[in-house]
Amino acid sequence: MALLAGGRGPFAARAQDWAPNITTAATWQSNATNADRATDILAALQLRSEFSAARRLTFGGSDVLRLGGQLTAEAWPRYDGLDRGAAGIRASWTHKFGLGALAPTLALELAGDAFAARESGRAGRAGSATLVLQKRLDDSWRLSVAHERARYDARQHAFDRTGEETFARADYDFDRRWRLSATARHRHGGVLSYATPPRPDLLAAGKALTTVTTFDRNRPMVAYYFIARTVSGEAALSRALGDAAALNVAYEFRETEKGAIRYVNHLVTVGVTRQF
Repeated sequence: MALLAGGRGPFAARAQDWAPNITTAATWQSNATNADRATDILAALQLRSEFSAARRLTFGGSDVLRLGGQLTAEAWPRYDGLDRGAAGIRASWTHKFGLGALAPTLALELAGDAFAARESGRAGRAGSATLVLQKRLDDSWRLSVAHERARYDARQHAFDRTGEETFARADYDFDRRWRLSATARHRHGGVLSYATPPRPDLLAAGKALTTVTTFDRNRPMVAYYFIARTVSGEAALSRALGDAAALNVAYEFRETEKGAIRYVNHLVTVGVTRQF
């Protein structure tokens, strides 16, 4: 989910007028398998890089249309079966209600991507629509609320996803270099949990879709699919590195529940964004 940039803080990473925008990040996940038993919980490092560019068109001073594209690459050093890459298009329409920096904005963002994956069954197409409301309170504070609907259609049905997510975020700019952000998210939709069978409790909650050796070739795991609720909280700190780059550090706590099934994931991310 992407937010429209704005403000004087360090994380104004939104390509405009075709200016390339590159973000590279490393994320450590404590529970990459989305498992609820200690023997199935596997930690992993995810490397991700995004390259995007967009064209900005202004209409009447209150409306802005952005059209662009994005290339994405993901690598999992420990579990290379999860590696994948994507090429996609982006479009957003933003309307500003009033004049001045404190006027609220409402935006509709649309995204579509085609994915290739090392494990061919994970390849597919993705689409999302996001409605974003932003309001700057003063020179330091900005609030954002958004709702997203997303769908992923994989080559192998087991890896399909559909879900809705709502989130609220508060950004505080200490000065032109430092920004602190806090985000709360709620998602309802399909999830995959990888576990060593037999798991009658997971079968009762959803479906056993496929057997994978992604995480251990000598110990096959079953991918179980079910509709669940996921809540998460994130704290992030960004520091500007000159006029066109920012260093970002974030921690996220994520909890997923479906009846008696519950699993937790801790995510720590370090990334750099550079706009040219």
